[in-house]
Amino acid sequence: MRNFKFIEYFKQKFESNASKAILISLILHLIFLFVHIDKKRDEIVRNTSKTKRIKLVLRDKKGTRLKKGYRRKTKKIKKKQVVQNELRGKKERTDTRFLGEKDQSFDKQSVARKVGIFKEAGKGIKDGSIQAGGQKKKVITKKKSRKVKKKKISLSDLKMAAINPTDFHKFKNGVAEAKGLKNGARDKTGMAKTNDYIDDVPLGDVTNLNTIEFKYYGFYNRIRKKLEQHWGNSLREKAKYLYRRGRTISNEVKITSLQVTLDSKGNIVRVHLKSTSGIKELDDAAKESFNRAGPFPNPPKGMMKNGEATIEWGFVVKG
Repeated sequence: MRNFKFIEYFKQKFESNASKAILISLILHLIFLFVHIDKKRDEIVRNTSKTKRIKLVLRDKKGTRLKKGYRRKTKKIKKKQVVQNELRGKKERTDTRFLGEKDQSFDKQSVARKVGIFKEAGKGIKDGSIQAGGQKKKVITKKKSRKVKKKKISLSDLKMAAINPTDFHKFKNGVAEAKGLKNGARDKTGMAKTNDYIDDVPLGDVTNLNTIEFKYYGFYNRIRKKLEQHWGNSLREKAKYLYRRGRTISNEVKITSLQVTLDSKGNIVRVHLKSTSGIKELDDAAKESFNRAGPFPNPPKGMMKNGEATIEWGFVVKG
């Protein structure tokens, strides 16, 4: 049960004194998680007329007899996580825990190190200008004509301005290059961002994750976009409350998990706290965000059971 990261960096001043500010890194991440574990039922044939006692002997792969009380180690299964992803991978399905818009696979997985509402990197260079296109337009103003004494020009006036050689690559045809990546999208600007909370994939310049197409991706993405509008504000309110009472948030990752029940029209019926972050105010911020973001019209019929749809959603806060 893991993700929908909405990390948002912000500095909120709570007092007139500029030195008193809290920096909180916020993460909103999807935790609906879809785990299909198919258990095969063992067919047991019983003979009612005769009862036979069978001695069971366990052996390992080498044939060595195992001691009594031996328990086989089971692999911990991670629940599936719905994620946002760049659509540039190979169109093939792989064994992965990530659910996405399409079946995709990449030679190397990575998560964008910049945190924010999901976006792809634009075309440019890493240390380029944030404003694509670079230079400001020149404003032409009429000057009053007046006679000016001619100044004698010396050789020192003809020397080149001091330019750092490393700055040459930042300009193309006299215009500052945009911030981005060499193979970035032409219709985007800046570096890639993501707000999914994924702690077991390396950080990089882009978000490239192996994903399996998720049938209800569109519905969950709609919920995500509405939550993004409220989570930050709700958390700021609670952070102010904590600050005024002299309380702080530690650097540990804090996760609030909610179980949300919707009716057939998408109205919120119940918001249940499934697991706490350990701080009541953060849990309250998560619940308030969901209630403010709802309703979520037209939930898929396939999600409905007895007239209701149940999902799990996680909110993560990093101090």
